[in-house]
Amino acid sequence: MSALAVWMYGERIGELAPERGRLVFAYAPGVVASRGGRPVLSVGMPARPRPYRGGAVRAFFDGLLPEGEARRMIAYDLGLDGDDVFALLVALGRDSAGALVIAPASEAPPEAGTPEPVDDRGIAERLRRLHVEPLGVDERVRLSLAGVQEKLLLARADDRWCLPVDGAPSTHILKRQHALLPDTVANEGFCMRLAAHAGLPVAAVSAIAFDGVEVLCVERFDRIRGSGGGEVARVHQEDLCQALGLPPQRKYEEAGGPSLRDAALVLDRWSVDPGAREQLLDLTVLNVAIGNAHAHGKNVSLLHLPSGRIELAPAYDLMSTTHYPQASATPGMLIGGVRDITAVTLPDLVREAAGWGLSAETARERALSLLGRLPEAAERAAAEIAPPPGLADAVRRRCGDLAASA
Repeated sequence: MSALAVWMYGERIGELAPERGRLVFAYAPGVVASRGGRPVLSVGMPARPRPYRGGAVRAFFDGLLPEGEARRMIAYDLGLDGDDVFALLVALGRDSAGALVIAPASEAPPEAGTPEPVDDRGIAERLRRLHVEPLGVDERVRLSLAGVQEKLLLARADDRWCLPVDGAPSTHILKRQHALLPDTVANEGFCMRLAAHAGLPVAAVSAIAFDGVEVLCVERFDRIRGSGGGEVARVHQEDLCQALGLPPQRKYEEAGGPSLRDAALVLDRWSVDPGAREQLLDLTVLNVAIGNAHAHGKNVSLLHLPSGRIELAPAYDLMSTTHYPQASATPGMLIGGVRDITAVTLPDLVREAAGWGLSAETARERALSLLGRLPEAAERAAAEIAPPPGLADAVRRRCGDLAASA
């Protein structure tokens, strides 16, 4: 196959093609004429007449695909090379993160399939088989989502759970209990609800079970349902690694990945929201308070709205990793240069934010305000999704210790 068409919001924005071992992305002339110099696919690749080649292109499209063992298994089942980004997108590109629909350039505009209803038993069987069928990919369910954790993608239509067959957009992500870490559904569910009750924009979650299989159900923030619960629209997004042209293997700052200052600089340049840096500080304070050392460059994203507005995406993948003694305490993105999230203090948070251009007074007041709200938010969250034993108390103590460290 010579090229793939890349569609967004019903418009063919460009083409992706292999070229002597590299990937090349070229914007469509109409896109260049109307939006030249502005981000369309990515803030790292604004629209221009000259094609993009090499590292940034591969990093962006590679960032749409699963990672680790999930990717290897999907590639094996499809008879593909797991390192062949182009071939994997040929197979999986009809539904991925954001608004992109990727299909052969020779085809007519792709039409989304109709979601196919599935009962609880069918969902449970697919959940039990995630270790051999990642994401639920099969002959008709062809989709992609970044990450290494076992998860199943479903669509919600007419108040029924459905399989996103034939390019139908998925709307929900089901995360199973982690095979090696106990209570991950309760842990992540509690932390996500905690963030919501503290006033942070965050993906909606619920803890549910299908035929005895417990999952955390996450509503995708890059999908919007029309009025009356009708057609689902995709919303474009990209994570921080994609925005900076970094491959998924470099998602941790310690591995050469993004820093919080990098995130702040991207927001300063491209977001029209004057409070974007404050939102990033809120997320950083929350991650310290819950002990989430897994907040790396692929867990911070930008939304590209149809209007062209760019803003920080709602928080997702929030979990107390320090609840598990075997997990690393090194933050995915360092905070004030501190390499142990349990050792971060309020002055470290203020120093980090000052490096983004926030005044020390503003950063301190913002952090203390959030720390003051979190204990009550923890009580409300625990009433909805019972946290693992000791986690709510640990968060309350950490909030008190951080406030006292001022």
